[in-house]
Amino acid sequence: MGLSTVQYFRDLYPESTIIYGVPQWTKSIFDEVKVACDFIYPMNLGSVNGTLQLWSDLLNFEVDIIHEMHQSGKGAKAFGSYSMLKRIPYSFHNHHLKSGTKIHDQGVIKSIIQRDLDGVYSFYGQEKAYPHFEDYTPQMSVANVVSKNQIILGVVATRETKMWPLLHYKKLAELFFEFDSSLQIKIPLSNSKQDSIIKEEIIKLNFPKNTEIVHLPLKELPKFFAGSIAYIGNDTGIKHLAVAVGVSTFTFFGAEPPNEWHPYNIVQHPYFYRDHLPCRTRTHHYCGLSQCDLKSEEFMQCLTKILPETVFHDVILKLKPIFLRK
Repeated sequence: MGLSTVQYFRDLYPESTIIYGVPQWTKSIFDEVKVACDFIYPMNLGSVNGTLQLWSDLLNFEVDIIHEMHQSGKGAKAFGSYSMLKRIPYSFHNHHLKSGTKIHDQGVIKSIIQRDLDGVYSFYGQEKAYPHFEDYTPQMSVANVVSKNQIILGVVATRETKMWPLLHYKKLAELFFEFDSSLQIKIPLSNSKQDSIIKEEIIKLNFPKNTEIVHLPLKELPKFFAGSIAYIGNDTGIKHLAVAVGVSTFTFFGAEPPNEWHPYNIVQHPYFYRDHLPCRTRTHHYCGLSQCDLKSEEFMQCLTKILPETVFHDVILKLKPIFLRK
């Protein structure tokens, strides 16, 4: 999602050299794509050596300004110290603050992309039109895209309360197989412990034969996703990757409302969400539980009652022109 703000910076400073700093472990996902910046820089702010390397590289780059989109404590120390040392501007947007800054609408709950755009606009863009998040959908350009007769299922998430049931995914895969047996269903998984458990459950559930679990390094994911018919799945990182490479998405929202974490045009990227559930807002405007604490029929009601048949119908209706062209 940070690519959206990079694209906005590019509009503001078309002749500038833009360096986009990303967590070190994510750098390879940008290796074989083109984005709106000139360089992708892998950061490791979790160690003294990583911070010292960052300072050394900033000196070599002869950086004029630093802007941190979503300020962290480590970022504040690393960039703030360098800014004082070199006497260059360091701006940032701390999303957690409710007020007291110059950020436009500081503390207002908005989509993540819009809040990042607000941060840049407040420091660098106020002489121009206010940016809207739908005008800055993240983009990754993949070379030599080949159309693929495949749908990607995103079955993982950062916590259980954000995961549509695997039994529902199985039923959805069966419906697609009945609709078109040549349609390939791909389920990307990592080699993490959590994903290994999910893989075992998928194998036990005996998904239809057109379903394949795939393990790919990060750098291969953009090209693998590009040209697919659709992404259907939980609100997780690979959903945003699908958006960035131009794939239609259909997202399940359970514990958290989509207004923050789905900063996209909902006609192009529809979602499934059961609104007005009192269990979701017992302590905040969202449910922060890792595991649902409800019992009986109410257990995980935010997601279990989004039925596979409904999802299949909506996807086919939305993508009907694509299937007709086949």
